[in-house]
Amino acid sequence: MPKPPDKRSATPESKAATDDAVAARRLSARKRLVFALVAFLIPVALVVGLEVVLRLAGVGGYPPTILELGPADDSVVCITDKAGPASYFFANRSKQGAINTFSFLKPKPKNAIRVFLAGGSAMKGFPQPMCFAPSAFLEAMLSEVWPDRQVEVINLGTTAVASFPVLGMVTEALDYEPDLVVVYAGNNEFYGAFGVARLHWARSHPLMMRRNRAVRATALMQGVDRIIAGPPAAAPDRTLMEVMVGQDYVAPADPLRTAAARHLGAHVLEMTESCRARDVPIIVCSVAANERDLAPLGTEQMSGVSAENQKRVNELLAGAEAAVEREPSLAEGLLRELLTVYSDHARAHYLLGRALIGQSKDAAATKAFQKAIDLDPMPWRCIGRCNEALRDVAERGGAIFCDTRQAFREASPHGCIGWELMDDHVHPTLLGQALIARSIVRTMTTMKGRLAVTSEAYKRLASNEDFARRLGDNMYDRYGDAHTLRKLMEIPFFKGTNPGALERFERLERDYESKMTPDVLKAARQWQDPRTHPGIQRPISAMVGLVMIQRSDFEAAEPLYAVARRAVPDYSTASLEYDYFTLVCRERIKGGLAEEDRTIAEQAINRGKFMLPRGVSESGMVERYVGRLHQLRGEWEAAIPFLLASRPKVGGTDLVAVDQALIMSYRRTGRMEEAMQLVENGIQNSGQYARMYRMLKAELSRPVANP
Repeated sequence: MPKPPDKRSATPESKAATDDAVAARRLSARKRLVFALVAFLIPVALVVGLEVVLRLAGVGGYPPTILELGPADDSVVCITDKAGPASYFFANRSKQGAINTFSFLKPKPKNAIRVFLAGGSAMKGFPQPMCFAPSAFLEAMLSEVWPDRQVEVINLGTTAVASFPVLGMVTEALDYEPDLVVVYAGNNEFYGAFGVARLHWARSHPLMMRRNRAVRATALMQGVDRIIAGPPAAAPDRTLMEVMVGQDYVAPADPLRTAAARHLGAHVLEMTESCRARDVPIIVCSVAANERDLAPLGTEQMSGVSAENQKRVNELLAGAEAAVEREPSLAEGLLRELLTVYSDHARAHYLLGRALIGQSKDAAATKAFQKAIDLDPMPWRCIGRCNEALRDVAERGGAIFCDTRQAFREASPHGCIGWELMDDHVHPTLLGQALIARSIVRTMTTMKGRLAVTSEAYKRLASNEDFARRLGDNMYDRYGDAHTLRKLMEIPFFKGTNPGALERFERLERDYESKMTPDVLKAARQWQDPRTHPGIQRPISAMVGLVMIQRSDFEAAEPLYAVARRAVPDYSTASLEYDYFTLVCRERIKGGLAEEDRTIAEQAINRGKFMLPRGVSESGMVERYVGRLHQLRGEWEAAIPFLLASRPKVGGTDLVAVDQALIMSYRRTGRMEEAMQLVENGIQNSGQYARMYRMLKAELSRPVANP
């Protein structure tokens, strides 16, 4: 066996060679490290570079919920914009939740109290128009409590969002000088955007939701997403409620029920901490639901129950269903036997509540109804654990707790909430909207400082019915709500578990229609057609108001247009149109405009002028109504350039109307030659409308009244 070399006998030459080899190996290791680092950094640099390029191209990030439109005098006009909330509907781009557009100024006006409301569609006010939402009632009530202050209530309520999007919107709102934030959320923790029954890997923890949101904010992710998704799909012919259902059966012991309460609590707690850090008071509300008059929406599966026991359960349930109204004590006995076989039967608990009410056992009925909501296989209502989380978080986070659910129970027959205050499973009636606002004002009597409401002022508040009348409660908007709810109740799972609800709203709709004249009914049917609303949803009150104007019934038309005006955003074509027709009615009724009316016209003109350079009026209607409002103020010359700017953008009868208005201004300003040229052009080139221009020509020969 050869011996190993003796290190002591190594020559200087061999030692040098060994050192060179070691150095070479070290250099090689460094090279490998450098190569590895370069290999890692090159794709990172490419990714970062591509992200930067895409960002410069406008890809990436999220649009804000509050959009700053631009300067107006010494302030910036801000609006709540639908693009921000829509960004939370990444899994459902073709049908997204909606937010109403409110406007306000930055910085906040002196002596103003600014309140932000946040939550889902119940806070938004669905199915009522924005003029009858909780925000409208709260603004009216606080204005009565504080007549010397300017009260602004800005509603961030958004259809079909869980608490995570609400957190994002509240966080954003804190940059806009709120004096108070009010949160009413909890109905959508399962099926809303970022709800636990819609998300998959992101639903396990609130932190995962945040990471999901952050990853989807990158330009790369959004770019890849656009490529994969392709062009926007047409909106499905289903309601948003149907589209949002993810896991349509949630078992009684499913961990999602615990997760829903955990997520709601975590997100609302973060809202309270953010508000406290900015020294902004926050009110956290419990959430009311229809307990007494709507059965669980989901269908039982009874997994783990033997076939024999399932048969027995169904027999007992059928017997109880038949007896619950006429023999409630018999129904109670059958249901209690059923619950010994299968204790988690949601519908059985609901029927038990009905049977207990029939025997005046109201407290026990409330518990049974709550159990039914907690076990609903399709939990669209705020479960008890979520309401408990809201109370707990308010206490831990230093917020003020408003027990809205209890206020609804106190105002309901038998202490159980039903049709009197609820339009469906979670959305309040008109008086329910008022009750949300009133419960907030009552809670503010416990506050101190600038936001304190005295007990005396609260007690002096008018009734909810009086506030509804002041805001413009009318038969036509009630009819619109009934129609909307009838369509909602046609959803298969509603129709399957609560057929009586569909029958209820069909009957209501027919009753309202029976009170309408043929011309009004025609307008109401036209309002139901989606093609009538290519942009903003036109209020039914405006469409009926137009019928009244055509009848020359200006006294009936004026309050309807006033309601319609409050049902649309300030910075919209519709707002100018409805201000104009409201003032036309007042002018015809009074024989002229009061100074207050002239101020309304001036404010509308200024809004229109603000909108024009921002590309709002592709249709020409902003120019048209700015011109017409100038004419109402007797500013005939000022109207002309706006009406001229409207002409190239309109057609048909709208063009005839604009030309008629132009002719009026030309006559009033002595520009008869231009008036005649316009008329002759219409006669020669307007085809089927030539007859109207010939009538205008005949009008030109008559003297001008009140020159």
